[in-house]
Amino acid sequence: MMTEDQESGQETKIEDSVFASGGEMGMLMRSHNWAQTPLEPVDQWSQSLKTAVRIMLTSRQPMFVWWGKELVNLYNDAYRAIVGGKHPAALGQPAAEVWREIWDQVGPRAESAMLNNAGTYDEALLLIMERNGYPEETYYTFSYSPIPDEQGNTGGIICANTNDTQRIIDERQLVLLRELAARTADARTLEEACRLSASCLEVNLYDVPLP
Repeated sequence: MMTEDQESGQETKIEDSVFASGGEMGMLMRSHNWAQTPLEPVDQWSQSLKTAVRIMLTSRQPMFVWWGKELVNLYNDAYRAIVGGKHPAALGQPAAEVWREIWDQVGPRAESAMLNNAGTYDEALLLIMERNGYPEETYYTFSYSPIPDEQGNTGGIICANTNDTQRIIDERQLVLLRELAARTADARTLEEACRLSASCLEVNLYDVPLP
């Protein structure tokens, strides 16, 4: 029978192994009170969850793991920029609460991965996030991949993300500038140039949202 000190030492060894080389998020996860979440203490985590978390934490690409029926949220250092002002409160919370403003879009994708054991893939998907107290136009390329548990069922999801926001906006604004130049090139008067410019701008509700 192990003593209390021996049990504590065993838990520490497990946590060291799971969160090693995990940067700031690894340290934060190590100090997090997982016993107060549906995941329970780290020494009770399945090997599948521990392996997925280790892969995620050591990756340089923004990644997260959602685990269990509640889809408890875990993420790496690179993903903190995506979480924004929701960090660090988002750690250990159900994904549906963390991303309530976009859950109508990402929820069905997560459900497909969990219930159908089917991965998903989206390229430059528009998501209006509210990470810092206001709506933001964002575009992400991401895939939801099911993670098998020890029983062969889907235990959770691992997701890799690419932020396409700046590229999409830059490309759209460049198209707008080209359209403006093309439409106004033959204008004969200032009034005509303004009218042609307005007709071009009124169809771009993202970059020129004012009436």
